[in-house]
Amino acid sequence: MASAIQPKEPPQPLNHFFVGQDNRGCWTVRDERNLVGGCFVSKEAAIHFARQETNNAPGAVICMGESQRLSLDPLFGHRAAA
Repeated sequence: MASAIQPKEPPQPLNHFFVGQDNRGCWTVRDERNLVGGCFVSKEAAIHFARQETNNAPGAVICMGESQRLSLDPLFGHRAAA
């Protein structure tokens, strides 16, 4: 008996999400393409959002180090003052 083989769609490139704190200490999330992100009340809430956005893909959520700051300016098109 013959069966039709459905071609698989090519895998979409993984969109990484960064989780960290901004200069005010707020927990922020931003994707690497600067399309999605926001501020959250806790680190846990930020990670939960990022995991939901990536369908829990392994390695897709990256937590920034404590000394690093994550700005949402690129997400909203703001430029740093010179």
